[in-house]
Amino acid sequence: MKRIILLGIIGGLCLPGCFATREEMATLKEDMSRLQEQVGGVQQGMNKSTSKIKIGQADIGARMDALELGQQGVEAKIDESNNKIDKVSLRLDNLESVLQSRLKALEDKTAAEVAVSSEKMYQTAYIDYTKGNFDLAIMGFRQYLEKYPAGVLADSSQYWIGECLFSQNKYDQSIEEFKKVKLHYSQSIKIPPAKLKIALAMDLMDKKKEALKLLDEIIAQYPDSAEAKAAAEKKTELQTPKKQEKAKEQEKEKEKEKAKEQE
Repeated sequence: MKRIILLGIIGGLCLPGCFATREEMATLKEDMSRLQEQVGGVQQGMNKSTSKIKIGQADIGARMDALELGQQGVEAKIDESNNKIDKVSLRLDNLESVLQSRLKALEDKTAAEVAVSSEKMYQTAYIDYTKGNFDLAIMGFRQYLEKYPAGVLADSSQYWIGECLFSQNKYDQSIEEFKKVKLHYSQSIKIPPAKLKIALAMDLMDKKKEALKLLDEIIAQYPDSAEAKAAAEKKTELQTPKKQEKAKEQEKEKEKEKAKEQE
């Protein structure tokens, strides 16, 4: 390329007939030398630029390789972390299963202990009732209700509080306690006998109409029960004046005897 440029310049100068002087030839040589230097400089610059570009490309390639290796390392670490997480999750599941089993065993044990304790409390109060220790019995049944309001013997405890008061001739109070059986335990088997006792208490309080009405309800609502049979007998008794008076006297005598026993 440099030769073509130089030949073109020389050819151009010789065209007029090659009449150039020595001075002109010297000047021309100097110009040619400078031109060669400039061309050489340009060529050298291009070579340097090319080298830098190649170095840059090599550097970029190296960086790309490093990034790829780094990415592979990160992915390996992620996989390792996932494996560790899976192992920890499995351990937690096993631990949870063990804890649930232990908790259930503890709950079963506690429930059994509570059942024994509550039944013992109820039986103690009931024995006091059978012995005529009505105040102690009432205290025991109330303690049961306070401690085990939803216990299996809660409705029976409530019923026997009414029985204790009835046995003490506290008819007003016994009626209120018997009413609580239905109020708080709507599915209790103690509701029919509680209603019958309310009717008997009303009769002893000379509330004949109220007593008869309640007796009719018992007969209608529980036709095949022992309470219905007792209610029918009581109804017949109340509707027979002489028998009614005699029955009342007998009932009062019984209550007096119970009161003496308490004393």
